[in-house]
Amino acid sequence: MSALRCTQKLRTAMNVKPAFHSSEAPNLEHAPVSTARLGDWTMNLLHVRPAKLILAVSEHDRLGLLMEAAPYATLSERFTEALFAHLLTLGVPPDIVRCECSAMQPLTITATTHYENRRSIQGNMTDYTLMLRWLFDERMPMAEMNARLAEQISKPTGHQYPGELARRRLCGGDVGERG
Repeated sequence: MSALRCTQKLRTAMNVKPAFHSSEAPNLEHAPVSTARLGDWTMNLLHVRPAKLILAVSEHDRLGLLMEAAPYATLSERFTEALFAHLLTLGVPPDIVRCECSAMQPLTITATTHYENRRSIQGNMTDYTLMLRWLFDERMPMAEMNARLAEQISKPTGHQYPGELARRRLCGGDVGERG
């Protein structure tokens, strides 16, 4: 089980209420714990004319994933499919990707409040959003933008590439060069 921690802007667009609200878990004691190795994902809605996109960032490795926002009703399924494809491009073997995507189920929509590293992830999301707006202006394909997100280092990752950190977390240690 994993949480999709959606901003209020995204939850409003999706017309959903969080599975549990911050008033129910003010001290994190009732917050669900992710069973996936990449942890929970924080999501925000980006309005990049003419498109509406969703930026998702993983809790542990700050791996970013950009995807189309609509249709909102199928967000959980489309997110799992997009993550599956993204992890394959990072060189994670298909059987390991399947295990991670299975461990994430069910995906639960929650709020972006009252969790331990919330401000740090929001800082990463702000940085990623600025970079993506520039790349979108350059008309870069979404797959290339996702590749750039996998190479966007930051202080919370120890100045390492999120894609490599996620790959090591899923595959365990040194798994050789990507093909």
